[in-house]
Amino acid sequence: MSPESLTVLGSGVVGFSVAREARLRGIPVQLLEARELGAGCTPSATGVLKAPEHRRSPYLDLRHLSWEDWPLLAKSLYEESEGLEVGFSLCGGLDLRDRTMKDPQQAIEKLYGSGGTVRVVPEAELKSTLPRVRRPLGDAVFIEHQAVVDPGALIKALTLSCQNLGAQLRSGLGSITLCSEDGKVVLKSETDIKLHEPSEKHPLVIAAGWESGFVVDGVREGQLPLEPVRGEAIALDIPAPPHIVTFDALLPDHPDPAGNRSRFSWIPAPDGSSWFGNSVGAKDSTNARDPQPTQAGKSHLVAAAETIFGDDVGSLVRGHWAGLRPKATRHGGPLLGRVKDVDGVWMATGHYRTGILIGPLTARWVVEAILGEREIPENFEEPSAGDLSH
Repeated sequence: MSPESLTVLGSGVVGFSVAREARLRGIPVQLLEARELGAGCTPSATGVLKAPEHRRSPYLDLRHLSWEDWPLLAKSLYEESEGLEVGFSLCGGLDLRDRTMKDPQQAIEKLYGSGGTVRVVPEAELKSTLPRVRRPLGDAVFIEHQAVVDPGALIKALTLSCQNLGAQLRSGLGSITLCSEDGKVVLKSETDIKLHEPSEKHPLVIAAGWESGFVVDGVREGQLPLEPVRGEAIALDIPAPPHIVTFDALLPDHPDPAGNRSRFSWIPAPDGSSWFGNSVGAKDSTNARDPQPTQAGKSHLVAAAETIFGDDVGSLVRGHWAGLRPKATRHGGPLLGRVKDVDGVWMATGHYRTGILIGPLTARWVVEAILGEREIPENFEEPSAGDLSH
């Protein structure tokens, strides 16, 4: 049965995509945002889209399906926003990580499921392709199925798409939470607006990033398994590389045996310059829930950039930004589907570092599930308390 209306909480790539998918099916939509539209972590991303190496889990399969869907999505948003490009470019990637350069053929063998061209790039070609790089180079690997999108343009296109499709967008509402009144669950904001009681006829989809858990805390036992993970990036006055460049920078004050904090990317920016970010931002427990960029984060990025560009990088920084990405604190990917023990309430959050890649497709899945057209794989459902693991 089709709902009479749908309320979406959150205006990042996931929230806007849920609203868009519902409007494409003719469902009246009201999108609510506590701050300004697009105020979450989407605009603070660096817009990297990568097909995974293989498809050996539901999450990796989701990422592949999302990758395959993105060219059509970019075209659709262009049409729905009356000509706004989102900056989608299949630029490919160069893998310069230490283990890859040590044995590039073995790295290629591990990429059997990524699709597209994967080949060894000889040292001489690599030096010609990346003349700005100052560190010693060897053979590397080129991976065709990597792309970039402009996160700011994406939010603008989604906003225009939703507006043109007839969604009602409401921002500046302050804190929005679910609470219990007279035995009923109601949605309330700091401003005086009329909101439907969540139900099967008027479902609510929570797509508020890492803050999604706060919305349901007052109406159920236990918290959603979510935590914020900082990501920071800098803009450099260095011409854009032709491909996304991924490399290791093992800094002495940031040991990381798993390789996440030592892995950095040099990214073609929309304006022809370049962006520089890392897989997981510098840890700082004092500002774990503050999305503002930090001096420690900037210093960490500059130090890593110096290992590839030389000591003059600090004078080439033209911008610095940060965001808090929603990480599901259980293995398996994002949190999708019904919120347990709260009728009429759904969730689409926990996308972590793949929000721009998989957010639009997961939004479609959630809307289709609300309409009874799809069952979301149980891997993405909210786990029982005993199933949680980091």
